[in-house]
Amino acid sequence: MTAPLADYPQFAGKRLAIVEHMLNHPFYLGLRQAQERGLEVWLLTGDRSWYTHGHDWDAHPLACVDKVFDVDTNDPEAVLAVVTDENGKSLVDGLTSFSDYHTVLAAQVARRLGLPGPNPEAIETANVKDRLRVALGDKPFNIPHFLVQSRDQLDEAAELLGFPMIAKPPAEAISYGVVRVDDMAQLVKAWEELSAVRHSLRGQPRSGDVLLEQYVEGVEVSVETMTVDGHTHVFGVTSKDLFGDPAYIECGHTFPVPLSDESRAELYHAVRRTLELIGYDRGPCHTEARDTKDGWRIIEANPRTPSSCMTMLVTDVTGRSPILDAWVLALGGTPQIEPVTHSGGAAVRMIYPTRRGVLKRVDGIESAQAVPGVEVLLHVEPGDKLLQRMDNSSCVGFTYCKGPDRLTAQKAADEAAACLDFVVEEDEL
Repeated sequence: MTAPLADYPQFAGKRLAIVEHMLNHPFYLGLRQAQERGLEVWLLTGDRSWYTHGHDWDAHPLACVDKVFDVDTNDPEAVLAVVTDENGKSLVDGLTSFSDYHTVLAAQVARRLGLPGPNPEAIETANVKDRLRVALGDKPFNIPHFLVQSRDQLDEAAELLGFPMIAKPPAEAISYGVVRVDDMAQLVKAWEELSAVRHSLRGQPRSGDVLLEQYVEGVEVSVETMTVDGHTHVFGVTSKDLFGDPAYIECGHTFPVPLSDESRAELYHAVRRTLELIGYDRGPCHTEARDTKDGWRIIEANPRTPSSCMTMLVTDVTGRSPILDAWVLALGGTPQIEPVTHSGGAAVRMIYPTRRGVLKRVDGIESAQAVPGVEVLLHVEPGDKLLQRMDNSSCVGFTYCKGPDRLTAQKAADEAAACLDFVVEEDEL
C-alpha cells in the first residue's frame, strides 16, 4: 500500500554526533533505524530535563543513544572539546543538529572540523526570519515586511504594510509568538508582549525586535526537500492544517498534496530559488508557502527535517527517510533520492487537550487504536501539565495513518483522534 523503507548501508561503522535532538516518535524511530544499520550515535545535550520533563532519563527513548554528553550546547568550544581528541582530531565522522536553536552552531563546528555540513551563514539567514526576507529581496514570492526595533516605529510599519499583518519573533520555532493583528491596538499589544521576550525557548539571548509581515491569504503547505551539493531534491508537498486566528498552530498534515503541473512548477521554483538565494547547499529543509491569488509566497524556510510526524508521511509514501538521508549527508555520503516516487498517502492529526491542568488519564485509546491503519502516538504521561503555552508545544500526541491515498488516511486519523479524551485535574485560575 505504501512504500517500503529504502536501504541505508552508509551507516555501517560510522559515528555521528547530534547536538540536541528533536522530540517525539518520528525522530526516535529514525535513531533506532540508523543504529540498526550500524550507526553509532552520540547525543550532546545541555539539559536532559528538556526531554524528560521530570521523568527518568533511563526510561526516555533517547536513552538508547550510544553515548550522552552533558555539555553547554550553546558554546561551540565546549562542543568541540567533546568531539575531538587531545590533538584536536575529530572523534566522529559527522556532526549535525535538527534543533532550530542549534543548527547554526552544529554547522559551524562541523566546518571547523572539516566535516561535511551546510553553509552556517545560510542556516542563520533562514533561521533569522527578517534576514530571509532581505535575502529574497524583490522576488515575487517574497512578502513585504518590517523589522520593528522600537515602539515609535509601529505607525510607520502600519502605514507600509497595512492590516491585517503577522507579528512574530524574528528567531523562534514551534509557532511560538506568531499572531495575526488586525488593527493598531492589537499591533501595540503584540509589540509589547513580543518585545519583552529577551530569551529563546532554549535560553539564548534575543534582541526584543519584532518582525511584522504583510498578511497573505491562501492555503498553506510545506515542501520537504533535501539539498545535495547545491541541487535540491523535492520529496513532495505536505498539507498544513491550522487552527487559524489569532495564533497559527498546526493541527494536522497529509501527504502528498496534488497540484496542477503549473502550480507545482511555480512552487518548486520558489522553494529552490529561495535556497539558492540564501546559499543553502547541503541538507534538509522544510519550507512553508501559501498559495495566494497572486501566486505562491514563501512563509518560512527551516533548514532541518520537518516535525509533527511529517518525516513519517514522507517515508511511508516515498520510501526515503528525510532523517536518514540527512544523516547520510552529514557523514559525507550521497543519498540516492531521485527518482522520487509516491505510493499511497498518509496523514497525521496533532492532538491538543481541551482543558488546562494536570493529566490524570487518557480515555479512548483502545477505540482509537481499533481504527484500521491508525497508530496512536502519545508523548505525555499522568502527572504532566497540559496547555502551559499556546503553541505547537501544547500538542500531546498524534494519530497517524498510512493508506491508499491521503484523504482516506486523513479520515481514519480524524476518526481516531475523536476517540481520545484527556482527563485532567484542572488548574485553579
